[in-house]
Amino acid sequence: MDNEVQLHEFFEKLAKIKTAVKKKEFLLENESRQLKTFLKGAFDKSLEFNLPKGSPPYTPNKESKLGFGSVSSEYRYFAKGYEGDALQASVRELKFIKVLEKVTPEEAELLILMKDKKLTGKYKGVTLKLVSDAFPTLIQK
Repeated sequence: MDNEVQLHEFFEKLAKIKTAVKKKEFLLENESRQLKTFLKGAFDKSLEFNLPKGSPPYTPNKESKLGFGSVSSEYRYFAKGYEGDALQASVRELKFIKVLEKVTPEEAELLILMKDKKLTGKYKGVTLKLVSDAFPTLIQK
């Protein structure tokens, strides 16, 4: 996946593809660390986030052109078992709000869906099965 492409644009293109085979091909053709990091966060139930469910109070940044790739390195502060475990909950939550305010409103919405494991249904055909078929070792069973 091109670092310049926003995840929401990528998933919109993926949703328009008619067959599961072609969707899988599209995922494989656009494989990147950022894409796999996002998909693991969205679908792997063994990966939990140290953040409250739902949308925190933040101000969407309508001027931003930044996508998930620009903030994917911040992931380690929010997923359980990483550096963020040592942070106080309020500090970690403020970091998350800053991330949401750094990216486009569409990307912020996707980050919240990822965190809450609620991406399924947002884009047609973007499912755990599709991700597991494309990247068999990505999601722990």
